[in-house]
Amino acid sequence: MNNYIRKIIYLGPNGTNSEFAATKFTEKLGIDAVLEPISTITKVISQLDEKEPETTIAILPIENSIEGIVRETIDNLVKTKSDIFIQAEFSIPISHCLISKGKDKKEIKTIVSISQAVMQCKEYIADNFKKDVEVVLYTSTSAAAKFVSEKDDTYAAIASKRCSLLYNLNVIEENINDIKDNQTNFIVLSKKKLFKSKETRTLIAFTTENKPGALLEVLTVFKKNNLNMVYLESRPSKKVFGEYIFYAEVDKGIDDINEALFEIKEKSSYLKILGSYCIL
Repeated sequence: MNNYIRKIIYLGPNGTNSEFAATKFTEKLGIDAVLEPISTITKVISQLDEKEPETTIAILPIENSIEGIVRETIDNLVKTKSDIFIQAEFSIPISHCLISKGKDKKEIKTIVSISQAVMQCKEYIADNFKKDVEVVLYTSTSAAAKFVSEKDDTYAAIASKRCSLLYNLNVIEENINDIKDNQTNFIVLSKKKLFKSKETRTLIAFTTENKPGALLEVLTVFKKNNLNMVYLESRPSKKVFGEYIFYAEVDKGIDDINEALFEIKEKSSYLKILGSYCIL
């Protein structure tokens, strides 16, 4: 596998936690691949789906221990046209900093960051800033840091310490996330099976008919087959108002749940396997 992967695309620009995750992944597995940042999660998945060869993989955040699922990632996984699957999942610790051109927290009037980082630091913002502080959402922590580097001392970004070095900003305060044991799970996406290790998780997406008991019929299949769901969430299909896609993660590989998947397909109007994968 080490010689197979030629390029890794991820949520950029340089300095994001996704870049840190991609770097850690290459170091852990001894991969010598080109790292290419892409401006949004949606574009990462679209590029892997439509433009990249099988030798390219993507690494994206899927869940944070504080704020839960990364909706942009999971919403786009069901839209792929080619056979893209989650191949692995791994976690990295996340530590946010308040960074700015200035050095005085009292001078800050605007805070900029990606929505997930803002939510992970909402108690810190409430405790340390007046209600009139403006919070501006950006596409990534690193893009926010770059934006702040072009503004005056009243702007600050919530980003990593590495971002402060990249954009010559001061670290006003470190480790500002509300829960200090802050972890983000990242997934490895590929068109080709990458790992020989046994899959231990499977993520599926399904829809049911809009009638009483339709979801219960599907959930009964999980119970009947003694399958433990470690995650279940519904998201709007964005096709028909009132229609939802359900996402379920099971703590078994696909070889262990084939019979259950057949039953679920019979009781669903739509079923897609998003991946059967190992935990690195």
